[in-house]
Amino acid sequence: MAATTGPGWPALLPSTHEAAALASYRAGIAALVAGAPSARALLAEAVTIDPGFFLGRVGMAVGEVIAGRPYVPVTAATGLTRGERQHAEVVGTAFGGDPQHAADLRREHLLEYPGDLLIVWLPAVVRLA
Repeated sequence: MAATTGPGWPALLPSTHEAAALASYRAGIAALVAGAPSARALLAEAVTIDPGFFLGRVGMAVGEVIAGRPYVPVTAATGLTRGERQHAEVVGTAFGGDPQHAADLRREHLLEYPGDLLIVWLPAVVRLA
C-alpha cells in the first residue's frame, strides 16, 4: 500500500502501526536528506518506539554511512511489503558496491514509488552508474 507525497506521488507506507514511529521516521528521513544533525536521533527514536520498524532500521543504517561509518546491512523481517523489500534492496545494493545494479533497481522502484524520498536522494550520497 502506498501513501502519497508531493503532487500525488506514491510513497512507501512503512509497516508500522505506531503513528509516533512513522512521524519520527518521516522527520528523520527529511532531516537526513537536508543534512540536519538531528537525522540519526530521529531515526533512532522511530526504532525505539517500534523496534520491529524495518524501514526505520534501514534509515538508521544510511545515517551511519553519512556519519562516516561502514554500511551494515539490515536483516529483512518477515511480513514486509514488496515496496519495503525493494527499498532495502536498493540501499543494500548501492552501498554493497554494485552501482549499475543499484541504479537499475532504483529506477524500477521509483516507477512504482516516485515519492520514496530516501531512494530519490540516494545518488547524492553514493555513486550509482
